Amino acid sequence: MTKARPFLLTRRLLAAAVALAPAGAVMADPMIGNVTNRYGLPGAIDTPTAEMMPDATLGAVLSYAEVGNSVGLSFQILPRATVVLRYGKFDSTGTARGYVRDRSFDFRLSLLDESEDGWRPAVAVGIQDAIGTSFYGAEYIVATKALSPRLRVSAGLGWGRLASSGGIGAPFGGRGGVLDDEGGTLQSDRWFRGEVAPFANIQWKASDKLTLLAEYSGDDYACETGDAENCASGSWVSDEKPLKNNLNLGLSYQAGPNYQIGAYLLGGTHVGIQASMALNPRQAPYPSGLEKGPAPVRLRPTPAADPEGWAGTWSADPTAQPAIQTALGDALAKEGQTLESMVLTGNRAEVRIRNNRYIQQAEAVGRTVRLMTRALPPSVETLVVTSVEEGMPTSSLTFRRADVERLENTEVSHIANVAVMTDAHPRPAGLVQSLGIAPRFQWSISPSLNTGLFDPDEPLRYDVGISARATYEILPGLTLNGTVRQRLFGNADQDAPGSLSVDEYLSLTDEEIAEGNNGVYRVRSDGRMYSGNDKPRVPQLTLNWNARPTSTIYTRVTVGLLENMYGGVSTEALWKPVNSRLALGAEINRVRKRDYRDAFEFLDYEVTTGHVSAYYEFGGGFVGQLDLGRYLAGDDGATVTVTREFASGWSVGAYATKTDLSSEEFGEGSFDKGITIRLPLSFAVGTPSKRTVGGTISSLNRDGGQRVRVDGRLYDAVRDSHSTKMYDGWGRFWR
Repeated sequence: MTKARPFLLTRRLLAAAVALAPAGAVMADPMIGNVTNRYGLPGAIDTPTAEMMPDATLGAVLSYAEVGNSVGLSFQILPRATVVLRYGKFDSTGTARGYVRDRSFDFRLSLLDESEDGWRPAVAVGIQDAIGTSFYGAEYIVATKALSPRLRVSAGLGWGRLASSGGIGAPFGGRGGVLDDEGGTLQSDRWFRGEVAPFANIQWKASDKLTLLAEYSGDDYACETGDAENCASGSWVSDEKPLKNNLNLGLSYQAGPNYQIGAYLLGGTHVGIQASMALNPRQAPYPSGLEKGPAPVRLRPTPAADPEGWAGTWSADPTAQPAIQTALGDALAKEGQTLESMVLTGNRAEVRIRNNRYIQQAEAVGRTVRLMTRALPPSVETLVVTSVEEGMPTSSLTFRRADVERLENTEVSHIANVAVMTDAHPRPAGLVQSLGIAPRFQWSISPSLNTGLFDPDEPLRYDVGISARATYEILPGLTLNGTVRQRLFGNADQDAPGSLSVDEYLSLTDEEIAEGNNGVYRVRSDGRMYSGNDKPRVPQLTLNWNARPTSTIYTRVTVGLLENMYGGVSTEALWKPVNSRLALGAEINRVRKRDYRDAFEFLDYEVTTGHVSAYYEFGGGFVGQLDLGRYLAGDDGATVTVTREFASGWSVGAYATKTDLSSEEFGEGSFDKGITIRLPLSFAVGTPSKRTVGGTISSLNRDGGQRVRVDGRLYDAVRDSHSTKMYDGWGRFWR
């Protein structure tokens, strides 16, 4: 039986970015009119309603009760589909620790909307704990109707936990099927099976902020008070009577547009409290941003006023381009752009820029075009802005200067219609590199925080330190990157897997390590052996070469200490035409596992991994990725990733990896899976920045389906300036 489902939240927590928003920020109100239940979905206390949050809403709920605690993360992935990832803890007999920590995944689908002028209710169907041990397993169909602006009622039928008492029969047969001891697999043969029981809830808005709640629920909390293993198998039998009745009472207070706090009484016996929050990536606190407005387009003088400028004779002066390039480079630097190089003739100018500030490349291009009209002589009619990422030219946007002058104060669609996007020429004739571009040295020092959440023995592991980062750009595309980290304090001490001591684990051979882990070498599950190091640690030290051999192919070679646990060589090639939704890539890595303590020593384990990848932009912000190949443990398989991206810079995604390791070899969870969240700092603070916070929530201690963590993979590096993402952010071109 799976007793724990640990997660890892890399880098920073989502809430940290929200806290950065100043008091004057005006947030959207995705929660107003909706109460979030203990499971992280619109509902009363335990029972659901058929309501849906606004599309793209990302929510979080923290619930504490005498019968158990939980934290959940929900996402309105489509207007009619909601997903929830939840982690809970409750006391239970029949377990070695005396408690259970468990992860569960929920899914809900809206079937009907509520009619505004009739009696048709909203209807939804949902599944709780769809992939897991079924401690929280339940299915339901529910209908909701607003009887007045302040009164809303819901009723439905529930299976599983929602029918652990008060059942009225089993219309679709018994709740059969054998639970997988490792968890992590669909239990579809149990869905909507077994006893079914009715439930109902009422929500009454006593005031604009206070909502009173009452519900009848069939959940008798036998899991939390009895034998957890029998409970998960569907035998809801407890030696205790946890509740006096099936009535739950509570209240919810709207503490702010995006925050709720609540309290409840379960079955007349158990008291609980909870806090909820929600954000919508489409609705930033500062929709227009707080950056300064750009310099306006400068109209050209008439030919009579500047006959030499219009004639183009200035281009014969050898001092003209250096002077123009220096002036334009200085102006772009104030806008957060780097003018890397330039091609200038009498009637055409191409500038190659590196965007250091704006999360939408379209805003960087728009500001660059404006400055070109102010710096270039009037004979220059064709303006080309080429974006450069990691030393590689990635796309070129071509404008007629007359169109820029004519359309500055019109809708952005007009300039979008006349702009022409093409693949950038790798090496155009006449390209002049700006002074100071390479070689160039940059460095920074900042605090660092590593966190590990929901470990069964230590719910919060943290490690606080200070990091020094440096980059030496030898040539455009050829860089030396390094990071040195010094741990200051924390409770993430060095810890060996299983019941072994650190010394015992260090004495094992590779064969003994694999033998004690179902025959699989520990490529990630001994990650805590790298923690607690009081000596300076070098998480990364690499020499990286990016190139663009043709107009549609990009390449990368990275050599050195690739990440905290592995060093070696990583090579990659990507085919990605600028206007194509499809991209194809291939990657090969030869790596060796790094020593647990010494920053420049290695262990004996060495492996070659490689993948072929396909990427596709479906539209509407959805991006899919399929990776096929070999992983760090020598297992072969595939990873499917789906990500939803937003013009604000947010992204929320999910991935699943299945390899030729069996469920028993993989261990708890059966296969690797998780979610990713990225939130741009500019969303929270209003000022432009390309920095993001967030990370990945995934299994902490499994070894199947693991890849090398290499910075600067090509697809993510180049696509910000390709057609789909460029035009998704085109609304900020004139910003």
